[in-house]
Amino acid sequence: MKIFDIILNNKNKILLYFLILIVVICIIGVYLFPRIFYDNWIWKYYWGPVVADSLNSDHGTAIFNGIEASEGYTMVSELTYGIILIIALYYIYLLLKKLNIKVDWRFALALMPFILFGPVARVLEDTGYFDEPWVYWFISPFIYLLIAFFAILFLILGYYLENKLKLSKITVNKVLFVGGLFFLIPALIPIANWILGNRWDSTSGVSFDVFLIVLGIVLIVVFLVYFIANYFKGKEKIVVYKNPLNLAMLSGHLVDGLTSYISIKDPFSMGLFYVEKHPASNFLLEVWGPLFPIVKFLLIIFVIYVFDVLYKEELKEYMTLVNLLKIGILILGFSPGLRDLLRVTMGV
Repeated sequence: MKIFDIILNNKNKILLYFLILIVVICIIGVYLFPRIFYDNWIWKYYWGPVVADSLNSDHGTAIFNGIEASEGYTMVSELTYGIILIIALYYIYLLLKKLNIKVDWRFALALMPFILFGPVARVLEDTGYFDEPWVYWFISPFIYLLIAFFAILFLILGYYLENKLKLSKITVNKVLFVGGLFFLIPALIPIANWILGNRWDSTSGVSFDVFLIVLGIVLIVVFLVYFIANYFKGKEKIVVYKNPLNLAMLSGHLVDGLTSYISIKDPFSMGLFYVEKHPASNFLLEVWGPLFPIVKFLLIIFVIYVFDVLYKEELKEYMTLVNLLKIGILILGFSPGLRDLLRVTMGV
């Protein structure tokens, strides 16, 4: 029992030492056994896919010392990044609690420029807008590290200005939002130039109608959900679906699901040519095209029910963590969805 108490009381130190140990092992392994540690592990599963993505070639592969790496994620990299994401969310949660920052819809709105910047920058990378070595910072997972770094930097700056200097009308959320605009606006300008005809690479043709169709359907569905929730506002189990953060989660995953369906199955015969790289979503699209956005819609409805109805009382003391998870779910849908939508719109 004492051992478990020691572990619990020193879990942060133990985790830090464990991470340092992994880094040391990797450095020694790369130096002594480069073929095993670098070529067949780091290159093949982590760095190689980033290089392959940066090439923007039809094959989507890169070769180093005879080891081929393909762009995208592998089971090994997804597992690794998943563990890193969980650890990162935990420490971000601790930071937000320590700074006593309220995580709600307004906080999510303040983060929106950073959330938008991710897929916008990824699309610019898809067009070959960035040169080496900067291009690597705009490929996942490095772009998410970059965004997280600057978001946390502006978060701490906002906290300092609001709570330490006591500047009037300055809040953490305002500083976060304005800080995000510094990144988002310069990234939107070349996107607009591309759509208007000032292009620096080849394109299959701008399809702005796809953008309007997806946006229109998303707005209609979200409005209907809000209307129903508002109509039955006396029922606690239904009114939760008009919560802005919940509607944002729903919107993000609808953008993802509808963009995949329209761009891959081409139900309106618009001459679209895209393919799905993820096996699960590809399976749903093959069974019946609209099934993928429908499943995403129902999944988010279920997630909201679990958080805000089924375990509402049990999670009351953990609202910071719950809302942080909701923002994470929003990003997981909205980020790839907007990137795909912009790619289709720009013909990339």
